Amino acid sequence: MSDFWILDIEASGLSPVSYPIEIGLVNAEQEYQTLILPEESWVHWCLKAHELHGLSRQDLFDKGRPADEVAKELNRLLASATVYSDHEDWDSFWISRLFEAVSIEQKFHVAGLNTLLGGNKTSTFVTCFDELSQASSHRAHRALNDARIIHRAAILALNSDE
Repeated sequence: MSDFWILDIEASGLSPVSYPIEIGLVNAEQEYQTLILPEESWVHWCLKAHELHGLSRQDLFDKGRPADEVAKELNRLLASATVYSDHEDWDSFWISRLFEAVSIEQKFHVAGLNTLLGGNKTSTFVTCFDELSQASSHRAHRALNDARIIHRAAILALNSDE
């Protein structure tokens, strides 16, 4: 089984006023990544988050895409799919912030990765994720890079005999 979407989001911080700044999506056949141009009301910026993902607000203003375009594109790409996240609480919050900011109805559902894995595959996933992360030269805390590793670890866990 590899025909599922994995979502990873980088954000301006971890607070009730934080917002999504980068989205990464991966399934067996496609990848999607974009930076998001902050909405006028999105002003929160956490320096610790910046240190993790390495993105600046200026990067978002220079390379980010308007939030309404991103929301429409996500709805087109994901339709009514369930998208899995290893941090469902935060990623659901940030997706909601995106769609609410531009008054667009979200067509897809964000679920926890444990829903896909089931209880018996979670520890295998963690082991696979740690091994893939250590073996990889990718920059952690960039949405597409993280989504790739999460997707690969989930496939390995789902296909394991444990």
